[in-house]
Amino acid sequence: MKDILLIVSTLLVMVLLTGFVMVFSWTQTPFGTLDYVAAIGLQLVYEPPDTQTYSAAELREQYRQRESTSTEYLEYVTQVSDTAITTASHAIPVRLYYPSGKSNLPIVVYYHGGGFVFGTLNEYDLLCAKLAQKASALVVSVDYRLAPEHPYPAPGKDAYHALQWVYQHANTLGGDSTRIAVAGDSAGGNLAAVVSLMARDSGQTIIDYQVLLYPTTQSIDLTTESHQNFGGDYGLTTAQVDWFIEQYLPDKSERYEAYASPLLADNLSNLPPALIVLAGFDPLKTEGQEYAKKLNAAGVPVILSDYKSMIHGFANIPEFHQSDEVLNEVAVALQPIFNTVP
Repeated sequence: MKDILLIVSTLLVMVLLTGFVMVFSWTQTPFGTLDYVAAIGLQLVYEPPDTQTYSAAELREQYRQRESTSTEYLEYVTQVSDTAITTASHAIPVRLYYPSGKSNLPIVVYYHGGGFVFGTLNEYDLLCAKLAQKASALVVSVDYRLAPEHPYPAPGKDAYHALQWVYQHANTLGGDSTRIAVAGDSAGGNLAAVVSLMARDSGQTIIDYQVLLYPTTQSIDLTTESHQNFGGDYGLTTAQVDWFIEQYLPDKSERYEAYASPLLADNLSNLPPALIVLAGFDPLKTEGQEYAKKLNAAGVPVILSDYKSMIHGFANIPEFHQSDEVLNEVAVALQPIFNTVP
């Protein structure tokens, strides 16, 4: 019996050691150390969207069927409510997350990611609820129209319309119109940057801060250093980015417009201060860095934060401890703007 136990114990140790060595090898890359949770996820879990077989609508339905039904997000807020913004042609659904029953709350208008093609309010419940709690702010999540059914400039128009609605109805919503930030991840980061440009161009100073999480800032160059280094094996691929661009910007001439590619804007002065978050293994990293440089050169204060071991999309993947860390960083950046305390 002792011999059997010894053999079993030895085998278990060997299996554990083999697993450890395998995972460790996955984290070692020519560009540095990849987070071990990301490495395991990429090797064993991640399934890229099959854009060759399915349409955007079919892929959306597949994602919808796999959406989490967890209500964990309700633990972080005191109230969640849905409403819709009425326009002349359509309604824009929004979801409001309240950290407390207080009125006169600072406001974060949040735009979800998804390449302008995917993304729902439900997918971002946990992120938005946590952000509301950590920033002590009313978070308004915007369900803007999606491509290819509604290509550029429709998502940006919805994003800006939602910002205007929030500003005009802030008091009714329990918010403070003098303390508004915009935020978003990936495509949503693009929209946060774009509405900041739109507000400035219309002579408004209603945005106090912009939070851009691994944003896409241009749709022209897919040969940047980060695309070359990270565009094949780290989740989001260059091929996927190209597909997203084709859905969102089928008219190639529009890809040069500032409201599509803010990095290409002639004038980036007089924009709100920004926190720009990068993921170390993200094909969009270079354009995020370049946007930060251009904002700085235009006199816009920028905090540039690089999560070196992370992949694109990490803020909305709760299995990463960095998803909480980045929301903490956002909350800290907003404290002096919102005049809130930790």
